[in-house]
Amino acid sequence: MVLKEINTRTVLGCLRESGTATVRELAQQSGLSVVTVKAIVEDLVHQEKAFSGGKAPSSGDRPSQRYIFNKRHTLGMAVFTREVNGGDTVFLRVVDLCGETIDAVSCELSAPEPEVLERIIGEKVREFPRLGAIVLGLPGIEYKGDILALDYQSFVGLPLAKHLRTRFEIPVVVENDVNAAVLGRECEAYIYFPRKYPPGAGLRIEGKLLKGHRHFAGEVGWLPLGISWGPEIADSFEACCSAAARVTASVTALIDPASIVLYGEHLGEDHLRRIRDIYQALLPAQALPEIHCSEDFTADFERGLKKILLDLLEEDLPEADP
Repeated sequence: MVLKEINTRTVLGCLRESGTATVRELAQQSGLSVVTVKAIVEDLVHQEKAFSGGKAPSSGDRPSQRYIFNKRHTLGMAVFTREVNGGDTVFLRVVDLCGETIDAVSCELSAPEPEVLERIIGEKVREFPRLGAIVLGLPGIEYKGDILALDYQSFVGLPLAKHLRTRFEIPVVVENDVNAAVLGRECEAYIYFPRKYPPGAGLRIEGKLLKGHRHFAGEVGWLPLGISWGPEIADSFEACCSAAARVTASVTALIDPASIVLYGEHLGEDHLRRIRDIYQALLPAQALPEIHCSEDFTADFERGLKKILLDLLEEDLPEADP
């Protein structure tokens, strides 16, 4: 990365954090010279990444020009699916460069087919031509852009990220749903228990996602616990609590988290108390982490996808004018 691009990213980051600032204020925040910052800001205004604002208050000197960060110069879209009331639903969130949601829609995924999802995404891409990146959260295993395993069988084997990048000509990243949730919740382990499908876990060690060699880490539904996951387990209080406790104990034995967050539409406070009782009988007392239930997987999932999306948009910032 050339020095001018580094300096441009630094100044743009300072302006984004401040919202509005003068050249002198940006120079103080960035550690760069006023002359360097002035040239960069002029480039940013030319590229419409910043706007000229009003004059800054002055105590006698000539008032300084203020500049405003254009948070809608480039937009991003988070797309994710999840089970709601027994049906598959797709959510779309268009966000600006400050992570604020400017458009939010959801609709039933009438058929979990790639063509249906592509059509839904395409409608938003046409509506928001400034979209600069898409992050797609799905309940399965993604490796190098290919779908290796997914609750929606028609997606398996599809190079989804590559296909969507080619189709819409913008960067596309595919992320596991619970990986996104663990980032959004900022915990060390997050286990999601759907009613219809096997559970999945998002794992973090020292703040970084644990994905494994082929991104299989966290696929706790494959643990050889002899559990036949599905509605029958979810609808039986004791079977559900026993299964959840055994999965939680397995995760604890593997990564020793300080806390674990559980989520399932069918899980309530009575479930959590019973899970804790069973769990405490499976592991030594000194190994027990705190266990909590999330009340809103969608919110956790969405926050995580936004973090990934903003990082992607920041990485993809165009270089300054030469």
